[in-house]
Amino acid sequence: MAVPLLRALFRSDSASAGASPEPSPSPVEALCRVFCVLAVGALLFLTVSAGLCALMPGPGGRGGLVLTFGLIGLLLLAGAVYSGVRMVRQALSDSRRNSECLLEAKQRALELAALYDTSHDVSVQHELSTLLQTILERAKNLLSAAGCAIFLYDSEQNDFQIAAEVGVGMPVGSHLPMDRGPAGHVARTREPLILKDYRTWPDRSRDISKLPIKSTVLVPMMRGGELVGVLGVHELVGTSREFNEADARLLSLFADNAASAVRVARLLEAVRDSEERFRIAARCASDIVYDWDLAADSVVFFGARYDQLRAENQPVARTRQEFWDTVHPDDLQRVRRAFHSHLEAGTLFSEEYRISDGKGAYLIVSDRAMAIRNQKGKAVRLIGAVTDITERKRAEQMKTDFVSFVTHQLRTPLSGVKWMLELAMETLDNPEEMQSFVRDARISTDRLIGLVNDLLDVSRLERGSIKVARRPVDLAGLTREVVAELDPLVKDKRQRFSVLAPERLPEPRVDPQLIRQAVLNLIANAVKYTPEEGEVRVRIEAGDGGLRWEIRDTGIGIPPADMRKLFEKFYRAGNVLAVETEGTGLGLYLVRLIVERFGGRVWCESEEGVGSTFVFTLPLENGEVR
Repeated sequence: MAVPLLRALFRSDSASAGASPEPSPSPVEALCRVFCVLAVGALLFLTVSAGLCALMPGPGGRGGLVLTFGLIGLLLLAGAVYSGVRMVRQALSDSRRNSECLLEAKQRALELAALYDTSHDVSVQHELSTLLQTILERAKNLLSAAGCAIFLYDSEQNDFQIAAEVGVGMPVGSHLPMDRGPAGHVARTREPLILKDYRTWPDRSRDISKLPIKSTVLVPMMRGGELVGVLGVHELVGTSREFNEADARLLSLFADNAASAVRVARLLEAVRDSEERFRIAARCASDIVYDWDLAADSVVFFGARYDQLRAENQPVARTRQEFWDTVHPDDLQRVRRAFHSHLEAGTLFSEEYRISDGKGAYLIVSDRAMAIRNQKGKAVRLIGAVTDITERKRAEQMKTDFVSFVTHQLRTPLSGVKWMLELAMETLDNPEEMQSFVRDARISTDRLIGLVNDLLDVSRLERGSIKVARRPVDLAGLTREVVAELDPLVKDKRQRFSVLAPERLPEPRVDPQLIRQAVLNLIANAVKYTPEEGEVRVRIEAGDGGLRWEIRDTGIGIPPADMRKLFEKFYRAGNVLAVETEGTGLGLYLVRLIVERFGGRVWCESEEGVGSTFVFTLPLENGEVR
């Protein structure tokens, strides 16, 4: 009865019914409770024994009861003394342990404070070489070590570069393989590495194996799961210090912060290098290079030509509207359409147009630009270059004028020669051999007249002097007329020819003679370069972009190297000589001039040995582009 009552005296009030159980007591508390219970019990039993002894001084029947109470009290007293001794020893042990934990906590607090100061110093550095030196000194001081090294990972070569070092004289700038050395081991495992004696480690790097390094700890420099490099701290030969897990944990915390700073510094360095190369290239070029902020509608210019304009105090457009105001009215709509098409659809922006020089005259410029887009695909900036091609265009005009003059001078005598040859064929009663000579001369004259006519057409289209009579044209009907004209050649080669076009196609407003010439050139080429029993198909259809005219053949195809120059003047693909040696290289150039004259576009898709597809589009409506 006494023991349960005594236990109840020392039981916490929180242990009452319905309350949550109290947490487990500490060893000292448990021993203290046992001591108190035993001491109180001993006191009670000894007091009862003493009281009974006082009431019955002589020997009697109750002597055995007194002895029993006395023995129980002495046993409880001995237990209390034993529990007290254990309690004191446990208290002293806990005190020592608490002192050690407190000292360790103070040490960790100092280390964390040093880590914070170190990381802060590193985070404010943005110049890479300065940052690396700061990391070296801070890491060395953080662990009070003799030396430190930074091995930066080179993703292009998949190796390490000793980027910075202090303490032992590592060869800074040299590269280390990924499969050798402690840095490579850390990079592969992504775990810290502690070596008590580097000299005894079997997988040492040859370049640093002879350096006086003893104990070392290396940790990975990680940022977002990406390896930036390896940070190593080491002691020199002759010292007894060995790094431990606590050093590795502290260095790892610092290395992660340093990795973020190094990553940012390398990106900023790359941006600075790129900007510097961009500015040097712009200064060396004769172009005006511009960076147009589309959201703010402001533009920054670079380049030698821009510096010249500034020196001459010539005005330069700074906003979009100022730019549109400088473009020649006849070119404005075309340039606007190409500009918005590039921003919205990503089509190539490369235009030649006239722009005011601020003195009442116009310069001819070539403008090439590329939009920079945000994550949603919206154009936010436009980087481009403008070249003054006025002198080049003048030279081209002089060449065109010369060709026009020469062809005009040749056309009349050639027509006379042709007429005389026709007359000779009809009136002279020559032998068959003489008629063959005259016939060959006539064919050559026809070819020369065709060349002269092509040169004249090219010259007129380039100068813009050709008279254009726009009217609605039935492109499907016109195509069938051209096919009927070439039908003898198609039948002679036993080719399959088809024209696919829906009824009631919209009719573009073009010059019927010019567009007929473009269609004739494309169909004649397809028939000419398609072998016997081949197939040629023409498809005409209307779409959102206007009217689309397409011709597909199973001919010799075009080599990839020739595709870029296919529509240039006097250019012929390298494989056409296998089919026909005669040719001027003006046919496709004429097609391009004619189609572009009406606001259209022409291109080709081809695979050598399989066939080619030539396509041109013509706008159905010419709306103003803003």
